[in-house]
Amino acid sequence: MGKTEPEEKFEEYREYLCQEAVRLASYVRLYRRLHDCWADRLDEIKVAPAFFLVVRDALFSAIVLWVNKLFDEKSERGLVHFLTFCEYNRSMFEIEELQCRLNYPDGHWMLDREPILLKTIREDRERINKLKSLRSFKLRRDKFHAHFDKKYFFDRKKLSQDAPLKWSDLEEVIRVMKDIINRYSAAYDGKLYKLEPINATDVDYLLDRLHRSRKQ
Repeated sequence: MGKTEPEEKFEEYREYLCQEAVRLASYVRLYRRLHDCWADRLDEIKVAPAFFLVVRDALFSAIVLWVNKLFDEKSERGLVHFLTFCEYNRSMFEIEELQCRLNYPDGHWMLDREPILLKTIREDRERINKLKSLRSFKLRRDKFHAHFDKKYFFDRKKLSQDAPLKWSDLEEVIRVMKDIINRYSAAYDGKLYKLEPINATDVDYLLDRLHRSRKQ
C-alpha cells in the first residue's frame, strides 16, 4: 500500500525542518564556542581578529533570523505551521497507523506510547508561546538585523536593554525545537533525530593547532 499525500508531505516537511533545525543548532554551538574561545584562546584569535569578529557577528545575526523563521507564527513554514499541519492530519499519528506503517506485531514496545491528541498539539503551541525570549529575537530581527530602526541604529545599548538575551534562552529555544520535531517524528515512524551540528569541535582543532604552533 502506497503512502498517502499527507504522509508524503509530512516526510518532506520533516526532512527540511530537520535541516533548518540542525542549521540553527550549528550556529548556536559555534557562536557559543567562539565566545568561550575569547577567554581561553585569545592570543590565537588575535592572529586573525577581523576574521573571528566577523564570523561571530555573522553567526549572531543568523541565529536571530533563524529563530524567527522557525518560531514566528507568521512564518509560512516553521514550527507553528508544522503543528497546524499535524493537527489537520492527526490520524497519521494514531498508534494503529504506526503499527501498520512499520508492520509491528501486537504488544511491540514501540506501540507503548502516548497518542498524539489535539491536547498534545495545543500544549506544544503553548510551549512555544511561553518562550519569553521570542519577543527579544523578534524585536532584534525587525528593528536591526533585517531592517534598521533609527532608534536602535543610533543607540545599540538600548537594543540590548529592550531585547535582552541570555545563553539559557538559546539553549531553551534549541531544546523546544528538538522536542517538538522528535515528538511527531517518533509518533509517525519511530525516528528520533539528534539535530546536532556535525564536527562542532572543528574550531577547537584549528585553534589548538595554532596554539601549539605558537608555543613551538
